[in-house]
This record gives sequence, C-alpha cells and structure tokens, in this order.
Amino acid sequence: MSSHDHFTPPCVYHPDFVTPLPPGHRFPMGKFGKVYEVLVRDGVIPLHQFHCPEPADRAALTLVHDPGYVDAYLTGRLDSRAMRRIGFPWSPALVTRTCAAVGGTI
Repeated sequence: MSSHDHFTPPCVYHPDFVTPLPPGHRFPMGKFGKVYEVLVRDGVIPLHQFHCPEPADRAALTLVHDPGYVDAYLTGRLDSRAMRRIGFPWSPALVTRTCAAVGGTI
C-alpha cells in the first residue's frame, strides 16, 4: 500500500446541526458549528472532505422507532415527560436538527 492509499474517515456536517436553545440551556449547541469552522479555517480538514447529509425521513425513523412516537415527535405532540427525557424544548428547528443528525449517522 502506498502512502496515498489510506482510509479517510468521513466528516459529516450539516448547518442544521445547530439550532437555537433557550438562554441558559446547559447543552452547548453552538459547539458543532464552532468545531466545523475551526477545522475548515485552520486547514485541518478540507471543505471538500465534508459530507452534508440528507435529513432522515419518516420512513427511516420508523425503522427503529414506533411510528406513533415518530409522528408525535415530528408534529410536537410528545408528552412533557418524553420531552424531558430528550432534554430539549420541542421546536420545528429541533426536528430539523434531529433529522439532519440521524441522516448524518446513517
């Protein structure tokens, strides 16, 4: 194997990985965008090496989650207990972020 024949791990980033959270929320959501910006700016990972995933659709989500749960999450109808377990307040932007993150994983 030559020095040019090496495995390059996938680098996945989507602008929707960052979504607004209420002021004072403990999760540092902005870290995803900041890490991406530093990696590109400092030339650690070239821009062309990043993959921007397609968001996962309902069909993909229901392969591993109950369809009723998926529908309730997608439409903001999950009960407060389920949302507390998720740890983020529901919003359309959170749904977009979640689907982008799942798309980046699969």
